[in-house]
Amino acid sequence: MTTDRRERTPGTPTLADRYVHAATRRLPEDQRADVADELRGSIDDRVEALLDERPGLTPEQAEYAALEELGEPERLSAGYSGRKLRLIGPELFPSYVRVLKGTLLVVPVVALVVATIDALGGGDVGSVVGAAVWTAYTVAVQVAFWVTAVFAVVERGPDDDVRESVGAVWTPDQLPELSRAHRGSVTDLVAALVFLWLFGAAIVWQQLNPSVSYDGEDVPVLDPELWTFWLPLVLVLIVAEMVFEVVKYRAGGWTTRLATLNVVLGAVFTAPVVYLAASDRLLNPHAVAGIQEHWAEFDPDVVGLIVVLSAVVIYVWDVVDGWRKALVAR
Repeated sequence: MTTDRRERTPGTPTLADRYVHAATRRLPEDQRADVADELRGSIDDRVEALLDERPGLTPEQAEYAALEELGEPERLSAGYSGRKLRLIGPELFPSYVRVLKGTLLVVPVVALVVATIDALGGGDVGSVVGAAVWTAYTVAVQVAFWVTAVFAVVERGPDDDVRESVGAVWTPDQLPELSRAHRGSVTDLVAALVFLWLFGAAIVWQQLNPSVSYDGEDVPVLDPELWTFWLPLVLVLIVAEMVFEVVKYRAGGWTTRLATLNVVLGAVFTAPVVYLAASDRLLNPHAVAGIQEHWAEFDPDVVGLIVVLSAVVIYVWDVVDGWRKALVAR
């Protein structure tokens, strides 16, 4: 039975802890604990062997060397789970997927820019959506092609410097911090960005393509007077929320600092909406009259109340959820 000679600070994860987590986090729940125990034992045994073989090594250096010998945890995880890493090849496949996911983040941004330009130019809903979808598809295909091409070339004979330049040379320094284990997925990030973009696009759309008729004229649902200050402010805050989502993802998940910033940003975002809805300034009076011509029971006060309650509930939920995740991460 080996004795672990590494110094451990209570509550501080070691490199081995981070490696075991990275290698087992995608395994089935019923398999994860056994594999983690087996892997941890193998690492400890190899650390002890290295300390005996190389008397000059410190325990930390031996741990680092043992993890280097094991290689990238994604490849080890694939071996435990039976997944086959093909396409590029088992050595480069984890790095290929990591780089591809990162570069594909540009797709929704480009589509957003194209759609916004088309909408501001007076394009109808069909043309704007069609242009955005086609642009997203084209950019995604180009990104996937060129990333794949680069990795295919790298796999077929590059030196170590080239491999390192594309992130293909793995070292234990690349292990994720355990506090970042709950990082949101790219899917979550894209979903949040798309939702915020749709919210902003709807504000612009209702002005450019009014759908309510009053006295023979199409009028926007929101009061046009709000464009002097309030609606541009809301659009700026939507962009700020999108930037926050990207920053949160890049930071590896929720932290107490981000949770605090979320409280402030959410309050600044919610306050104008609540104020306008509560003071009966949100809806266009002409649009209200046009709706009531076909729906006499339509009550703008009820709409204002629903908007206020919805905004407050969403804000409170978002704040509580952010702090809960930040405290769990700590």
